[in-house]
Amino acid sequence: MTNPLPRSAAEREEHVLERSGSEAEVRVAAEGAERKEGAGGEEGDGRPDAGTGAGYLQVTRAAYDTVAASYADLLADDLAQQPFDRAALALYAELVHSTGADTGTCTRTGPRIGSGTGPGAGPGIGSSTAAGDDAAPPRVADIGCGPGRITAHLAALGLDASGIDLSPAMIDEARRRHPELTFTVGSMTDLDLPPGELDGIVAWYSVIHIPPAEHRAVYAGFHRALKPAGQLLLAFHVGDERRVITDAYGHTGLRYDAYRLRPDRVEQDLAATGFAHVARLTRAPIGREGSAQAYVLARALPAALDH
Repeated sequence: MTNPLPRSAAEREEHVLERSGSEAEVRVAAEGAERKEGAGGEEGDGRPDAGTGAGYLQVTRAAYDTVAASYADLLADDLAQQPFDRAALALYAELVHSTGADTGTCTRTGPRIGSGTGPGAGPGIGSSTAAGDDAAPPRVADIGCGPGRITAHLAALGLDASGIDLSPAMIDEARRRHPELTFTVGSMTDLDLPPGELDGIVAWYSVIHIPPAEHRAVYAGFHRALKPAGQLLLAFHVGDERRVITDAYGHTGLRYDAYRLRPDRVEQDLAATGFAHVARLTRAPIGREGSAQAYVLARALPAALDH
C-alpha cells in the first residue's frame, strides 16, 4: 500500500505526522536524502527490537529494500534544491583533493571542484589541476549510499567514488542509475575494506540508523579504512531522540529507527576513535523539517596520534 508522496523539497525532507496522541507514540516520517542503517520492532509483532544485537540491521535492510525504487525517484533531483548540501560536498571534495596533493598520494585532475555535471553543479573552487596530473584521483567511499546520487555527485567533483549500502535493492537501483560507478552490498558495522585504502569516507544521513551506543565502533571502522589524514564527512539530523519510522517514501507498514544526534557527542566520539575535528556546519530547519541539520568534517590521525 502506498501514500501520496510529499510535493515540495521541504516536505520530502521531513514530512512528519503524529499517528496518535501520546508523545511516546510512534512518529511517521518520510525522510529526505541518504538516511540508512537501523530499525526496530514492536513488542509481540515478531520483529527484532530496535538497537538490540544485529536485529536493527535486518529490519533496516528490509525497509529500504521495500522503498528503494520510490526513494530513488523521489530524491533523484534533490541536490539541485539543497544549496547547503552542495556546499558541504564541494568543501569536502576540495579538502580530499588538497590533502592528497599535500601528501603526494594523489592529485587533482579534471574539472575544478564544483564544476562537475552532477545535480546543482556550479562554479569551481580552487585551481583546476595540480602537479602530477597523471596520478589517480583520490578514492572515497559513500557509506550508506542508497541509490547512488551522492556517490555520483562526488564523482562529478573529480573523486574516484564508490558506494556501499546495506540494502541489495538500493544497490540494484544505484547500479542501474549509475552503471559507470562501483556499488557493493555491505554494512558500515562490518566494513570489508583493506586498512588504509581510502582518501575519504562520506556517511550522508546513514549513521542516523545506528544506535548511538555503537557509533564509536563504526567510526573506528572508518578510521581503519582511511589513510592518515583521510577526510570524513558526516551529515545528520540534530537532536537527542530516537524516532520510529512507519510510513516513508510513499509506503506504509514499515518499522525502522532514525536517531537525531548531538553534534558535540558526534565530535567526542570521533575524537575518541582517532579523528581530528576539522569543521562543523549547523543550519536551521527549512520548511517542514523537524530539526536542524549538521555537517561534520573530520580528519583521520595517524595511529600513533589518534588518542
